[in-house]
Amino acid sequence: MESKKRTAIKALSYRALVTSILLVVSWIFTSDIGQTTLITVVYAALATVGYYGHERVWLKVGWQTRKKGDTRVTCHLP
Repeated sequence: MESKKRTAIKALSYRALVTSILLVVSWIFTSDIGQTTLITVVYAALATVGYYGHERVWLKVGWQTRKKGDTRVTCHLP
């Protein structure tokens, strides 16, 4: 099981990476620092909230996960 704090930190670190990419791409297309900043800030905020929510929902899905306390290692070969 993953803690809410870990999920939040993962979301923020991933968002920093993707935001940097978005910043560069926005600048290439707009060549305008104001538009680039607006696009990047709005998208980064919305995407961070969306990612966090997505991760929390997936933690409720039991598919391909182990129960708490289960230390067995499984290997599924093709």
